Amino acid sequence: MSRKRIRTWLFRPFDLIAGWHAMVLGVGLIAATAAVASYAGLMTDGVLDLHFGPDLPLLTLLAQGLLNWLVLSTCLLIVGLWLSRGSFRWIDLFGTQALARWPMLAAAAYLSIPWVNAEIRQLTEDLLSKMPTDPSKVMASSAYLLDAMWLTLISLPTLILVIWMIWLMYHAFALSTDLKGLRAAFSFAGALIVAIIIVEATIFLISPDLLLAAPA
Repeated sequence: MSRKRIRTWLFRPFDLIAGWHAMVLGVGLIAATAAVASYAGLMTDGVLDLHFGPDLPLLTLLAQGLLNWLVLSTCLLIVGLWLSRGSFRWIDLFGTQALARWPMLAAAAYLSIPWVNAEIRQLTEDLLSKMPTDPSKVMASSAYLLDAMWLTLISLPTLILVIWMIWLMYHAFALSTDLKGLRAAFSFAGALIVAIIIVEATIFLISPDLLLAAPA
C-alpha cells in the first residue's frame, strides 16, 4: 500500500468507502470499542467521552456507543437536509459517521495498556486527595503541579485521538452533504453541541447513577 493511500485511509477514508460498507465496518468498530472499554474499565457516556468509571456490562457500553453515533448522525442529518442545496443519501452520512469513530477504539486500546491504566487511575486519585479544601489556599503544591503535568502528558494521546475523531466526523459530514466553508463548520459545531446535550440527558433519564458516578 502506498504512502498516499495510507494517508487517505487515516485522514480522508470516506474518499474510499461510504454507504453500507462504511456502516458495517463502523458499527463493528463501535462494538470493538465497547469490548475494549469493558476490559479497561472505561465509559463512553457521551458523544466525545472516554474516561474511567464503574465497571459496566458490555451491552451497556455497546448501547452507549450506538447511542452516541445515532444521535449525532441524526442531528447532522437534520442540519444537512436543512442547509444542503442538493440531495444526499442518508446511508452515506450514517455510514461515514460510524466509521469516523475509529480513533475512539485506538484511544480505548491505549488506555487499556496496564501501566497507562494504573498510572492514570492512581494519579487521578492522588490529585483529588491533594486538592486544597480551604478556599483561601489558591496555590497548589509543587508535588500537585508535577502530578498534574504528568497526568496531562500521559493523557495527551487520548486527547489527540479525540481531536482526530472530530476532524473525521466533520470531514464525513461535509463530504456527505456537500457543505463547505463556514456553512459546514458552524452547522457541524451546532449539531455536535445539540447531540452532546441530548446524549447526556438521555443517559441521565435512563440511568442517572452513571453520570453521578463518572469522574469530573
